[in-house]
Amino acid sequence: MTNRSVPLPLDAFLDRFLPLPPNQRPKRSTATLRNKLSALDDAGIGGWKEDAIADTFTTIVNDHKLAPGLRLALSQDRFDANDPSHQKIDGAFFPHALAPTDGEPHWAEQIVPVEFKRGETKYDPFEDNVKKALDPDAQSRKNVRSQIIGYAETIFEQRPRTHLFMLFVIGRNFRVMRWDRSGVVVTPLTDYVLEPERLHQVLWRLGRASKAQLGLDPTATLVKPGSAHYKLMDKLGKKVATDLVAQRDIAVAKGSENNMFAYVREMFSESLVKGWPRWKLSVPQSDGTMRYFLVGKPTVTAQGLVGRATQGYVAVDLLAKERQKQLVWLKDAWRTFYELVEAEGDVLEQLKREGVPFIPTVVCHGDLPGQATVTPDVWDDNRKAAEKLQECAAGKKQEPAARTPRVRPDQIHRASATAPPSSSAEAVIPAGPSSGLKRPREEDDQEEIPPPPRGVEGSDVDSVEDKCPLRRHIHYRIVVEEVALKLEQFEDGHHLVSVIYDCVKAHQRAAKLGILHRDISGGNILIYPKVVDDPESKGKVVTASEPKGKVVTMRGLLTDWELSKDVKVVPGRRRRARQPERTGTWQYMSVALINEPTKAVEIPDELEAFFNVLLYYAVRYVRSDCKDVPHYIEFYFEAFQIVQGRYQCGNLKNLTIASGDLYTSESTLSTLRFGSVLDYILLTILQWLNAHHVVRHHARPQEGGNGHKPTTGKVGSRRRAMSVDDDYSVDMDDKLASMKKASLPEETLQNAKKVQQHDHMLALLLWCINNDPRAKMPEDMEWPTDDKVPDRYPNSTEKQLPVAPTHLVVQDNDSNKRLKSNSGSAVPVQHPPQTPPRKSYHSSISVVDSGFASGSKPAGGSCPP
Repeated sequence: MTNRSVPLPLDAFLDRFLPLPPNQRPKRSTATLRNKLSALDDAGIGGWKEDAIADTFTTIVNDHKLAPGLRLALSQDRFDANDPSHQKIDGAFFPHALAPTDGEPHWAEQIVPVEFKRGETKYDPFEDNVKKALDPDAQSRKNVRSQIIGYAETIFEQRPRTHLFMLFVIGRNFRVMRWDRSGVVVTPLTDYVLEPERLHQVLWRLGRASKAQLGLDPTATLVKPGSAHYKLMDKLGKKVATDLVAQRDIAVAKGSENNMFAYVREMFSESLVKGWPRWKLSVPQSDGTMRYFLVGKPTVTAQGLVGRATQGYVAVDLLAKERQKQLVWLKDAWRTFYELVEAEGDVLEQLKREGVPFIPTVVCHGDLPGQATVTPDVWDDNRKAAEKLQECAAGKKQEPAARTPRVRPDQIHRASATAPPSSSAEAVIPAGPSSGLKRPREEDDQEEIPPPPRGVEGSDVDSVEDKCPLRRHIHYRIVVEEVALKLEQFEDGHHLVSVIYDCVKAHQRAAKLGILHRDISGGNILIYPKVVDDPESKGKVVTASEPKGKVVTMRGLLTDWELSKDVKVVPGRRRRARQPERTGTWQYMSVALINEPTKAVEIPDELEAFFNVLLYYAVRYVRSDCKDVPHYIEFYFEAFQIVQGRYQCGNLKNLTIASGDLYTSESTLSTLRFGSVLDYILLTILQWLNAHHVVRHHARPQEGGNGHKPTTGKVGSRRRAMSVDDDYSVDMDDKLASMKKASLPEETLQNAKKVQQHDHMLALLLWCINNDPRAKMPEDMEWPTDDKVPDRYPNSTEKQLPVAPTHLVVQDNDSNKRLKSNSGSAVPVQHPPQTPPRKSYHSSISVVDSGFASGSKPAGGSCPP
């Protein structure tokens, strides 16, 4: 979470986030409170241990009811049984009647978590010296910062929240923090022994705040044990003998075609974890009303406190009338909040109307009213205040009011160049004032609509320069009918290719409408079982005694369209950037997108991502001659280099595209083969991708100087600033014309053209799919029926190399290490990819130039007729 912290003076913090209720003030005597807190007078010199500080502080707060309606309970010695990380936060404020006495954290019930530290600077996660960074680099301070981030992330995971207040007590001083999905607002250290009234103000306002002000999501209601909804969830989680089996071509008994699939019920049952809270969630409908769904523990949880924070649930639709539609998929996320960025549900509904196949079917979706992040607004207000101070210093204006918030320069001008290429050179105009959720307790049931984001629509600027490094997010939920299987659950190599084909087909149909997905990854390609008419019964006479047969199909489903973009050219409309950061999943992104952080996403990049998905799942789950699969996956999909402060593609992926062959190692140059038709598919597509990169390499210097050689050693700060969404591509026919003058082989030019659109890849995949395992084929073109093998990259595998950022939209928390690039600049390194998650390991890595071979090709043969 580096560069995600924003300072704010305590008074300004309270006025903005915890305003006083009308005509109410704390009544306790300051002298009395100072006398009680004097017991901690020498806690700031470091002699006191954390437990002693916590015990004394807790006794004073509870005995004198400093936080009305709340009670502080300690939990520093025990962890929660439902927390696999076994974290033990020091304590938290709970509603007085619900305060636990068993010494466990009870994460879901916490209102305001509290962490205690000894009174030493090395335990302070933040820095108040305006000449230094707010997030200090000292390892002990980074460790504390990582610790409290972990606490906040756990609380957000276990209870739906819009934001979270946290109290940090270090010796005889305290800080207050407010976390949301954009970052954290933090107050300076305040001495509660010298100024007890300030601590009292904080605790009193927290006790008087409404649930919405405290960050509890008003659209989530706890499902209590013993209630009708709780019993319904238990009932739906129990096995049913007539549930359908998800297996390709398996016959379905007459009258059972509308039954639920067993895997769906099993996934829901696994979400009903003992001790984990259950919730009734509200999701907006198109008519403005809410639709309600019951959920347990999320099936999918994205790691990281800051960002989209996606959680996926198998949910009970309380309005469903058909049995097989009673369990649906609910996605809860904090989508990026910028103009021109469409909600995922709107995109899917448009694609469905146009008949795009193999995509989810929307039940309902919408932004949740009043739930937008406000940390970027605080940052922007600080920036404006600092600019005013600078103008005053230059004598341009009169001195402003004395209580202008303190702002440090590093909080104003943290350039994206110091971070990995998860962000582009472009950003957006700052959003308006905070939507705040500032209302008294009696107004909890009122909805507060956030102000619309200020984007580029109607602006006279093309590339908007928002200096704020924080992304703006709004809370969003979408429900779709399809509860699908993970891609790794394919049955064999033939099935894997069939699923990829379906999703390429969906991508093609969407692209013809001008919409690019822009996040092709293994997690977004799923398998959806469905009951259909048996194709073998086609043409048969159907009677009442012998109805048409039904079978199960297992087709592909291309999901998660939230990062998609309408890229079609409209006369009179300029292409504009919509948000400040690059999108994509590192393992599957094209070499060009990784090495050129300002490049626009184009169809060849998406097809290369499909190729990478197919290769990843084949090498991991299909029999091959690869002797060290973990080594191959790490070096091809997860390795990276750092060149002049930028993340760049790992050498093995560069080598693969540059050579046009599947090498398993840079040093030995041994090749990867599957001994099946998979070899033909992969090497043919790779031949096309190699040619495409050769053409780009030769064409870009002729494009008016806007391009550069796509090698890992040539990325520098002298390149012109561009948005990731700029459209600067040159028509392929023009490129080919210029290539002929450059004397490139005609075969290379024609192969390059085959990945400019989807047709050739679809034809190749379909031709190979139709030669099914039962057909007689040449020996080297067979589809084995038993080539699926157990996972060859198990969770126990240790990392051998530094790993790349999982998803280029979000930076993770401060447990990250920092590497030194060859240029000597420090570069923040993000958490490793989560496929699967495992312990990260960081070390130095050398930078090696790797160009693209001209006209090289694999021994893969030509495309089928």
